[in-house]
Amino acid sequence: MIIIKDEFTSGAQVSMEMDKDAGELFVFHCPAGQGCKVNKWPLDSYHMPIAMAYYTECCTIEQPEPDDIDSTFACMCDE
Repeated sequence: MIIIKDEFTSGAQVSMEMDKDAGELFVFHCPAGQGCKVNKWPLDSYHMPIAMAYYTECCTIEQPEPDDIDSTFACMCDE
């Protein structure tokens, strides 16, 4: 069962799924054109925050780079 899923303009996908019968929690990180990396944890309250943190990390990796305007502004502030 899919708990949460994010799709990115690059074609990448990140999803969190659970198998309630097996008591397992999965995070699928599928970068565009590279297949999927799967991580698995026991489905319990201890591992849920760990899986959520990993899910967030995968989504952060897939976020688009800042546009040139933001980069220029950041560079101007450092001077």
